[in-house]
Amino acid sequence: MYVRGNLESLNNSCLGIVGTRKISSYGRQVTLPLAAQLTQKGLTIASGLARGVDTLAHQASLKSNGQTIAVLGTGIDRASIYPPDNKRLAEQITQQGALISEFPLGSPPLKEHFPQRNRIISGISLGVLIIEAPQRSGALITARDALEQNREVFAVPGHIFSSNSIGPHDLIKMGAKLITSANDILEELGLENSKEFVRIDKLITKAKLSTSKVNL
Repeated sequence: MYVRGNLESLNNSCLGIVGTRKISSYGRQVTLPLAAQLTQKGLTIASGLARGVDTLAHQASLKSNGQTIAVLGTGIDRASIYPPDNKRLAEQITQQGALISEFPLGSPPLKEHFPQRNRIISGISLGVLIIEAPQRSGALITARDALEQNREVFAVPGHIFSSNSIGPHDLIKMGAKLITSANDILEELGLENSKEFVRIDKLITKAKLSTSKVNL
């Protein structure tokens, strides 16, 4: 694994927040306060730096003076950051969290890299929250990975006539926890009364984390 930023953030309790790139106004109204409130309760937010839900989740965490981790489908060097319009956000993340990737420096944003990296988002997290995801969304791959890794899966319900609601609604039908507030997640994880969460070092000890000394 390649890491750039604050290594200590990888030892904190994380929650993955993922969803569609084509976020609606409703999705914005949901993502920003949920990510901020969870950050304020001490959770580190993990996501994928993609446009839409991922971007808003990272931004809300940073604005709340919390830590956030971006799992990339590219190299962690500046030139490889994708999407390009999130390069500034990526640099901000390195100040309050970390960029991590299993792909070497200089790796381009190949289509197959992004589904592959999703298992890392869920793997470093206590659970994942799905906010707006159409039927073929990559966020649903993250939910599947979470189930295979025995992580919790949470989903925010949406408008029944919106294609962005298909994924979360299907997950809820299959047993995902329906979420209407940050407290729903904290209660499910048993964290509602404390900001001192259990460290999750054991979840990442098998990964050999390394940093590069080259000019990133």
